[in-house]
Amino acid sequence: MNQEFTNNITFRIIVFLSLFTIFLSNNLYGDFFYFTCYALILTFGIIHGANDILILLKGKEVNKNTIIDKTLKYFFVVVLICLIFFNLPIISLLFFILFSAYHFGEQQWTIFENKNSKSLTLFYFFFGSLIFMILFSINSGEVSDIIYDITSYYISESAYGLSLSILLLVNGFFLILNYKTLKAQLFHQLILLIVMLIVFSIFDLLPAFAVYFVFFHSIPSIIEQAEYLFEDSSAKSFKKFIFKGFAYWFVAIIFLAILYFVVKDKIDFSLGVFFSFLAAITFPHVLVIYKMKEITRKN
Repeated sequence: MNQEFTNNITFRIIVFLSLFTIFLSNNLYGDFFYFTCYALILTFGIIHGANDILILLKGKEVNKNTIIDKTLKYFFVVVLICLIFFNLPIISLLFFILFSAYHFGEQQWTIFENKNSKSLTLFYFFFGSLIFMILFSINSGEVSDIIYDITSYYISESAYGLSLSILLLVNGFFLILNYKTLKAQLFHQLILLIVMLIVFSIFDLLPAFAVYFVFFHSIPSIIEQAEYLFEDSSAKSFKKFIFKGFAYWFVAIIFLAILYFVVKDKIDFSLGVFFSFLAAITFPHVLVIYKMKEITRKN
């Protein structure tokens, strides 16, 4: 399939589904809408990292023992990070935000074109940080409560505004610095930014995060990973990716259920715990996708 056609499809999917969610929110009872948001994160959000093992093994000679070895190591990392998160929450939360900031920024600016430039690495990080800070600033009270729930440390709401101002300046600098490299996709990125701001300003923290995480990040990532794994970007490859990732998704859901039963008597099963679970499965995925994009980068 033509790459430009694929990019246009991806762009339209992001815009349409994000705006459709606003319509959906006005026609679903509050609790059902929040349930839908959780469901989106727990399906597409998790399954977009479900084929990391296949990505790690692509192009290598593999056998049953190799697959088992890689899978066990991957899950060991997930469990280890989960344990660290609950024992060293402040450090773990900080690293989760830093890793995710780069990951989100990289995915956002490599949807349409994956260029090889050292200055873009920093730009991806600061743009992802900007996405976080816009979301945090709009929902500063709720975010501070979640951070306190995880770390017992409360962040003043005024800190978000200051951080947002700094990040806007830094991103403006990097956009000017990389203008020639990024100019071909600036129009599409501007539209996506406008849609993102509309969603963030209308929704509370959870649905706003769900829309961004699933429609801006996870589904475009599935399309990209399917093309990398199966060397085809058709709907058939998308379905194949979902099918092959089902086993990992099922294990992840079981892991979340076990986590719930382990901690339910010790702490409230709040958004803090939910985001802690996402953090545990995010760390290894970020590294895998970074490696994949290194292979696919163009000069």
